[in-house]
Amino acid sequence: MCDTLYCSCDRTPASPGFADSFFGKNSDRNPQEPQALCIVPRREASRESSIGGRLLPVEDAGLSFAMSKPSWIWGGEMGINERGVAIGNEAVFSRSRPRKDGILGMDILRAALASSASAKAAVDFICSFVEKYEQGGNGAYKGSLIYNNSFLISDFSEAYLLETAGHRWAWRRLERRGAISNAYCIEDDWEGLDAQTRVEFEASGGKGSFKAHFESRFYLHFTKGEQRRALSLSLLDKFDSASIADFLDILRSHGPEDGQGGRRAHMENLCIHAGGWPATATTASFAVEYRNPESAIIWFTGTPYPCVSLYKPLLLADGRFMPLWNDYDYAEGSEKSRAYWEKHRSWIEAGHPETRLETDPEFTARLRNAQEALVQIADKALLENAGSRDKAIFTVMAQETRAVVSGWNKDCGILNQEHENK
Repeated sequence: MCDTLYCSCDRTPASPGFADSFFGKNSDRNPQEPQALCIVPRREASRESSIGGRLLPVEDAGLSFAMSKPSWIWGGEMGINERGVAIGNEAVFSRSRPRKDGILGMDILRAALASSASAKAAVDFICSFVEKYEQGGNGAYKGSLIYNNSFLISDFSEAYLLETAGHRWAWRRLERRGAISNAYCIEDDWEGLDAQTRVEFEASGGKGSFKAHFESRFYLHFTKGEQRRALSLSLLDKFDSASIADFLDILRSHGPEDGQGGRRAHMENLCIHAGGWPATATTASFAVEYRNPESAIIWFTGTPYPCVSLYKPLLLADGRFMPLWNDYDYAEGSEKSRAYWEKHRSWIEAGHPETRLETDPEFTARLRNAQEALVQIADKALLENAGSRDKAIFTVMAQETRAVVSGWNKDCGILNQEHENK
């Protein structure tokens, strides 16, 4: 179960250091399932793609992309490509049951990142894909979970919601803010619709609600998707700044207290912790800070539980990904990045399961200070990249980033120096 958010910001062009818009996603999966960020480099364009192990006549334009992916899956939970197209997907459950041997939504997401030069192009890619191929497959690390998919897709200038049910689809453009979770949300406000569903709506004498037409409400009792989406939208409604630090606080949120000093019910938080049912937790978090005209800062945890995690920066400028944190291995399938994820999970689940560090003022202040330090470094690095090609300047910024992250890890006892140097 997951949550994906988007918001655009009101600001003047003369406001340096602030974003035009934000994209973010929390990936909620089996608490023991490792997830890491990787950078997939440019490739030679091809008219065929190997999607989840199947060779299909689907174009791969060869675009590079950064993607947060579960360790065992070809596709990813969320990512952004060199053109600034960011995509997050959600499991949704319709009365049109997906195929057990269908294609995972995460695999569709990766294929769209590889070939889409704009958010609208990604919408068109996915619509065409689900019309031709069966979606589904088992997306569970343990057990079985087969589902249809919704997507939130953004780029430097706009964003879209896209929902699917088997071969059917509907989309609408986001005006300012939006969120998706594990529930359908496009009703009669759709702007694009597959031909078959359009005919059915016209036959019933009205425009028709995509949500009402397809959604199986049985699963909503377990996913709490409508409650989490409502929480996301309420937090976005209060979000009146263009600060990435404040946006990351939304992804770290547990929502209002339950009245007894505890977190809300297990599945109603944006940052979900292990221990409830179903067995799920926020295993990774990812955000994009769009800076016009063609640059962005990507923020990723590389760890579970964003409420106690530090988001690390990765720059996107001139169509190139430039990591500022060099203690991480960005290669796909890296054992080092997986070990970092495992170390952090062990630290929070074994060492601090009941202390609730996210409510400790001293801890949260130290986390905020470290995060603000990284924000300032990333801002400066992006500005320097725009005005200079001096690699020495970027090297200094990377060293400063390493010092902040290393200091945070050691301060918390997450990692020791020997581990970091491996």
